[in-house]
Amino acid sequence: MFVMIEITWYGTATILMNIDGEKLLFDPFFRMNKKLEQPQIKEFCDVDYIFNTHSHFDHLCDVPKILNKSKAKLYGSKTAYLRLKKRGVDVAKKVVILHNYETRNLKNASLKVYPSRHVKNDLGIVLLTAMKIIFIFQIHKAYKLLEMHHKYLMGGEIMAFEIKAENKNILIFGSAGIDKNAKMPENVDVLIWPFQGRINMSKYSLPIIERIRPKMIILDHFDDAFPPVTRKVNTDKFVKLLNKKHPEIKIIVPKYKEKIII
Repeated sequence: MFVMIEITWYGTATILMNIDGEKLLFDPFFRMNKKLEQPQIKEFCDVDYIFNTHSHFDHLCDVPKILNKSKAKLYGSKTAYLRLKKRGVDVAKKVVILHNYETRNLKNASLKVYPSRHVKNDLGIVLLTAMKIIFIFQIHKAYKLLEMHHKYLMGGEIMAFEIKAENKNILIFGSAGIDKNAKMPENVDVLIWPFQGRINMSKYSLPIIERIRPKMIILDHFDDAFPPVTRKVNTDKFVKLLNKKHPEIKIIVPKYKEKIII
């Protein structure tokens, strides 16, 4: 039986995956950059599952209002559970704690959890961000983001998810880090890869791509989602590098709300 998988990027690391009508939402976040397109909350209210890779604010802070309007539960780490409990979410009813290497059977697919890591920001990106904040006089915005950061601290578990449907598998990361000791899936059909966090993202990403060996890559998280801390990352260099070194791998830089059929 043919299973249709539709992947839609809603900005930052927000991915909506529709597997024959079953809707899986990953890391929902309403971008804080008013210049960028924004989804409406009603677009996420009919999802069947919400999955969270880690508890940083651009992956978790908008989850409470979605849970409040949706019948779906949030599936994530114990850290996410505790963060949401502090935000007033009825975690006993609305949050399910996942564990590394656990498999969840869904209606039209299965999902397996893998340990992951957050991308290690290099000195270049730290200095570039600091200069941007100072020179465009957006210190007040940076302070507000710092407050958000403290509410949703980076610490705790980081997860990657493998989704299998029929004979296809998709590996999705929330941040561009990998656990070198973890046995990760290889030769996957699709890798969803966050392209943000370092000056040298192309050079940094290539060895990880060569380890996983996907047939297709969909980039996300490359947008300027919460300035002045973020920036729009130029993906052209990586696309050219990958086409040169691995022309067998198809790479997609999605547009907002573009539907990609797998």
